[in-house]
Amino acid sequence: MNETAQPAGTLARLRRYPVKGMSGEDLDESFVTFAGLVGDRVYAFLDPEGNADFPWMTARVWTEMILMKPRFLSAPSAQQQIPGGADYRIEVTTPDGQEFDVAAPELRAHLEKKFGRAIAMRFSERSMMDARPISLLSTQSIGALSKEVGIPLDLRRFRPNFIVDWAHGTPRHEDFLIGRTIRIGDTAAFVIAKKDGRCKVITLDPDTAQPAPQVLEVVARNHANCLGVYAVVLREGIVRRGDPVFVD
Repeated sequence: MNETAQPAGTLARLRRYPVKGMSGEDLDESFVTFAGLVGDRVYAFLDPEGNADFPWMTARVWTEMILMKPRFLSAPSAQQQIPGGADYRIEVTTPDGQEFDVAAPELRAHLEKKFGRAIAMRFSERSMMDARPISLLSTQSIGALSKEVGIPLDLRRFRPNFIVDWAHGTPRHEDFLIGRTIRIGDTAAFVIAKKDGRCKVITLDPDTAQPAPQVLEVVARNHANCLGVYAVVLREGIVRRGDPVFVD
């Protein structure tokens, strides 16, 4: 199938997660560097004496972390390829309404109480990802999985950066693009690198943190524990919600 002449789909939503493990935000546009979306997962908390393979403190350990809401006080704009330090200031609101500067010792103390262990905070302009700079999932894949599980699934469970609406409406079409290049916007290009292996976080309701174990059970049983794909950045550039997605 020749997908180069016409768009293969549309970038339906664009999301980033300023603090790893906390809730995310929808964007109208973003500059994408080789490290990922500017401002995505630039802060993270970790167990300095924990598992070296996955040291991050996320909802895998304390489920209610996904209910904490970070926001940039002066968000980096899509035109800023290299934001300044002030552009990375973040305020975090807890589920009970407390507000903390992300770098404040009071927030770390609050999280240490919840996690039940000492933690450390890290900042990096290069996004602190689990596997690859970009995660992509389609609306069709979410819809199909909702039918398999038997409950409507909010895409926020799966914490993607790019949510694509495929023109031909085929669920899990992204699985067949491993090794292919996609283009979004005027310059940005990406190589689809691998399928996205899933963990318990997808079982958690993004608004309540209540678990639905059957979500991961179905993904593990029917889809080899994978949903969506990871991508690496081939060319940097601005991407916008509503941009056509081309497959080369």
